[in-house]
Amino acid sequence: MVKVRFAPSPTGHLHVGNARTAVINYLFAKKERGIFILRIEDTDIQRSSKAFEASIIEDLLWLGIKWDEGPLRQIDRLDTYRRYGEILLKKGLAYRCFCSKDEIDKARKTLIARGLPPRYDGRCKKLSEDQIDNLLRQKKEYVIRFKSFMKPIKFNDVIHGEISFPYDHVDDFIILRSDGIPSYNFAVVIDDMLSGVTHVIRGADHISNTPKQIMLFHAFEKDHPVYAHHSLLIGPDRKPLSKRHGVTGIKDFKAMGILKEAIFNYLGITGRSMEKEFLLEKELIDTFDLKSLSPSDAVFDMEKLLWLNREYIKHVSLDRLINEAGLSAACKEKVGVIRENVKTVRELKEYISIFDGDTIDSDAIDFISGINGIADIIETLEDSIKKDSIKSFEDLYDKIKSNSMLTKKEVMMSLRVILTGKISGPPIKEVFPLISKESIFKRLQCLKKRFSID
Repeated sequence: MVKVRFAPSPTGHLHVGNARTAVINYLFAKKERGIFILRIEDTDIQRSSKAFEASIIEDLLWLGIKWDEGPLRQIDRLDTYRRYGEILLKKGLAYRCFCSKDEIDKARKTLIARGLPPRYDGRCKKLSEDQIDNLLRQKKEYVIRFKSFMKPIKFNDVIHGEISFPYDHVDDFIILRSDGIPSYNFAVVIDDMLSGVTHVIRGADHISNTPKQIMLFHAFEKDHPVYAHHSLLIGPDRKPLSKRHGVTGIKDFKAMGILKEAIFNYLGITGRSMEKEFLLEKELIDTFDLKSLSPSDAVFDMEKLLWLNREYIKHVSLDRLINEAGLSAACKEKVGVIRENVKTVRELKEYISIFDGDTIDSDAIDFISGINGIADIIETLEDSIKKDSIKSFEDLYDKIKSNSMLTKKEVMMSLRVILTGKISGPPIKEVFPLISKESIFKRLQCLKKRFSID
């Protein structure tokens, strides 16, 4: 049975790039009717926090991602990692390294001076049993290093094809630190091995870790999982996606009014060549194939995400939209009118102000400032409101048009600004019946003051 895992580190909130890894694993598990494991990689004690763990779990659940096993926490398994470290020591595949940081730095500088790559030179591998016993009696601190195999490492990546590394690519890396905390690569292998993970699907930035992990699987006489390293999300400048590119956290997308279905859909199609892009979860699962993922980095496309969000806003129920926007049930009819014209839930909430607000956007004021006869329109509209003589939008339009030399477009645009305070939005004919007279009157007073109309 297929088993995959998503293994975030609780050192920050859920980034959209990591969320994509979660979505890909989730879709693959569902497509193969396999098991999805959530594992919390929290052995970075200095930076990990329960608050970030709770935040990540909250965001995953918000996205609709549910796990079959977990959350498993590495911090609860320290004895297990130490036990497997001892197994490698007994097998002669690992050794204690007593070198201080200064000694290691000095040795690396020597290698650099000789034109060689800076790496651990393996000096403690040559210690005799007596020397080791003596150092242990002195209670000298040590780490445990793995004896790297001096042979090429080659594996077949589902997305990238065959990947190979030279025989000397990996030095004798640390598997257990002096405080007994496992290194990332060691903990990952033990967890994947004991959990029975069959497929490791993660970002391409982890390709360099794979040789170390394959060596460890071989050391324990186990087959390594199938590896699939998906492309990374990058900004328009072709650099890794970060805060300098704008919104990058799942919480941030939620706050700006992106529906969970839209971000899930976007992450499920990014990096894939799709004939259709608006896909519900079942369609995403049914069409998912690891081999459809491109190995090339994917530029994060905010416009496509907003397009998807707009489509979902059109499709979800009005009750759901009202709830998402934090509006009252009394706004249902108004939400129904404006939903077609907004890209985010936040925009929807802002557009509600056209019905009962009194503000006018600066660009809207600038627009009507250039229209000759705007004073006549304002006065005609104000007079009609006072006399309560407006029967319909068509009636209003006819009154304005007959008392001015403006074109149809100019009349329509002027009325939109005066009635809603904006230069764009839902069809004005549909909006007009829902706008309160008090709101229209307030905007008229604002414009009269702005244009010094008595």
